[in-house]
Amino acid sequence: MDNFSEDEENVTNILRGMENIYVDTTSISLVDGQEGKLYYRGINVAELVAHSTFEETSWLLLNGNLPTNSELTSFKLELKTLQHTHDKIFRIISEFPLSSSPLLLLQFCLSALSSLENADNYLGQTGMERFIKVIAQTPVIVSAAYRHSLGRPFLEPRSDLGFVENFMYMFSGNFPTKKQAKCLETALVLLMDHGFNTSTFAARTVASTGANLYAVISAAAGALSGPLHGGAGEHVIQLLAEVRQFNDVKKYVHDLLSSGGKIVGMGHRIYKTSDPRAEIFKDLLFRITPEGEKNSDYLLLCQIEQEARNYFRSREKPIYSNVDFWSGAVYKRLGILPTMYSSILAVARVVGWCAHILELSEDNRLYRPRSIYKGKINQPFIPLELRGF
Repeated sequence: MDNFSEDEENVTNILRGMENIYVDTTSISLVDGQEGKLYYRGINVAELVAHSTFEETSWLLLNGNLPTNSELTSFKLELKTLQHTHDKIFRIISEFPLSSSPLLLLQFCLSALSSLENADNYLGQTGMERFIKVIAQTPVIVSAAYRHSLGRPFLEPRSDLGFVENFMYMFSGNFPTKKQAKCLETALVLLMDHGFNTSTFAARTVASTGANLYAVISAAAGALSGPLHGGAGEHVIQLLAEVRQFNDVKKYVHDLLSSGGKIVGMGHRIYKTSDPRAEIFKDLLFRITPEGEKNSDYLLLCQIEQEARNYFRSREKPIYSNVDFWSGAVYKRLGILPTMYSSILAVARVVGWCAHILELSEDNRLYRPRSIYKGKINQPFIPLELRGF
């Protein structure tokens, strides 16, 4: 018997991974893969990195326009006022093994906050406070989880520091220099949003059900934990260690690629030319690497990138490095351990997730894609005693 319905018979092409499928509209960010550009609310992200701050860019994504001076002052104050989280969250974190991933602890704690905050259905609600609160609390939870993994005591957020400085203080225990803070702020601005990436799509999917805000952000954090999405930066650090041990970049890259392996951080599903975020991260790494440092991560990554591009160019497959290829080395230079890298992405991307939830709530429709059934049909039920041992 034919297993396909009448509608399914007309489906001639299934695009696995939902590649090139358009499911909704958005005015939050544009990923221009052909030109290698990224825009937030129509503004090139390179301009935002050069001129804007974390708080300004967050307001832009959430509200659709850059803030006035009074709006920015009020927004900064709200972020500081709402950053304190429940003591129970710190107790929850302290009960987990030291080996626990900060990102997965964030996901767990967000689910707990769903109950502790008595979060209601966000659809139909008014006011921005609940969104600002989850943005403000995310770095507090992530920092506590990171310090727990190091066996260090938790640090409370400080009211005398800006968002980025406070984040760095909470996870490191040190007051960052202006250069260090600007470096991480650049990273956070670059990573705030990126179209319908997997974690953002997960957020929109769960949000479309009417789930509460913390449940939605928790689901997005779970999607981000996968090595194919948020965990690539950690693997690039492993790649650097392997290449140094191998001591022959050209042979290492050729042997890996010719055997069917992959260079983590090379290539991108959307960008057909260079990833604009990668270019900025690359320049950032260059500027924070001491001049004349031999065998630096920057120089080694440049060699790996060149050899990989040469390999694919010879096969007429142009390929470029993406943001993950450079970001981990930047964090490493800031003294941050790899277990924290995907959590830094969460601290940035939670702004984009919130913006997408707000956008969806304006005209929500439950996400419900279809699939083609390929299994058998009308199979008989076999009683247990006849199924063998």
